[in-house]
Amino acid sequence: ADATAGPLSSPPPADDSTSPTADDSSALPLPSTYITCGKCKSLFAISSADLGAHGKGRRVKCSVCDNSWYQSRDRLLDIPTQTHELLPLPKSDLERIAKNLEREESADFAGVFKLYVGNLDWNVKEEDLKEFFESGVEGGGEVCDVSIVRGEGGRSRGFAFVTFYEEEVGRKALELNGKECNGREISVREPNN
Repeated sequence: ADATAGPLSSPPPADDSTSPTADDSSALPLPSTYITCGKCKSLFAISSADLGAHGKGRRVKCSVCDNSWYQSRDRLLDIPTQTHELLPLPKSDLERIAKNLEREESADFAGVFKLYVGNLDWNVKEEDLKEFFESGVEGGGEVCDVSIVRGEGGRSRGFAFVTFYEEEVGRKALELNGKECNGREISVREPNN
């Protein structure tokens, strides 16, 4: 049977007990090794013991995109804990990956038309911008990705980049320049680069 790898959680142990969810994975000790899904590029913390007691490894299945592969013990990657921190994948990224795979795009596809959005309220969230643009564009349209630029302390720097699945929708979104979002008139334009 396949072991299902969840974001930052280990696949079920060799006895095939139920896999933890992303919400309760903090209760587990974080292994010092990880694997990467070859399809969606998600990372999963996993230990050699999670691959079973016998043999060279076992099949694992990505809980993000359902890709499965044979994972051998000798191909586990060390987590560089001195220089990096492993964080859960945000819900918006999981949704984007699922939508991309549904549309038969690559998992890391981030859209075709990007806009710069400035003069943002410091407390605006990615979900707020996604909703603002999807509901504000005449005729509707889907936002592929929202990236709020943040400073060292994690505070918004007051601007973001919003990417659309279709260029036509992105061009219509330019009409939202000067409209109010979370109490501020925002600036919407094509990025400089």
